[in-house]
Amino acid sequence: MVSNISGMSAMPQAMPQQSIQNKALTSEQQQLVSETLAEFDPDSITEADAQTIVEIFAEAGIQPGASLANTMYESGFDARTVGDMAGIQGPEEGNRPPPPPQGQGISQSLDISDELLSDLNELLNEYYSNDISDDDKATTLSSIQDILKATAPEGGLINEMA
Repeated sequence: MVSNISGMSAMPQAMPQQSIQNKALTSEQQQLVSETLAEFDPDSITEADAQTIVEIFAEAGIQPGASLANTMYESGFDARTVGDMAGIQGPEEGNRPPPPPQGQGISQSLDISDELLSDLNELLNEYYSNDISDDDKATTLSSIQDILKATAPEGGLINEMA
């Protein structure tokens, strides 16, 4: 049986989660956030209120992130809503690269047997475990590349570094 994986969308399950860089708020910053938000009603916040909140946080050097969102949530506010009302673009909106020009995206798919897919999954898990040496990681990576090269459409999926 052959599985058709387009764009390798099944692979992220085998890879560890990338942690989003998030600087924790200091206790002083948490207090500033709480005191600032106490001046506003979360149920009737206006665009001007949201802009004021964002400006106060920016002046204090408070960066958007999970820590800020959690502190705001504890005060009854949704950080995304406040940011949207203030005209702030989130990371998925403002830092996303433009789409590829027509015809330059991934248009071919990887045809891989269930057995090779299972082997690939095991190799990826092994590669990302902390239980193997650097030499073993290099060997494992080479095996992963061999599987992908063998099942790649014409033109390939892997750019080799010289």
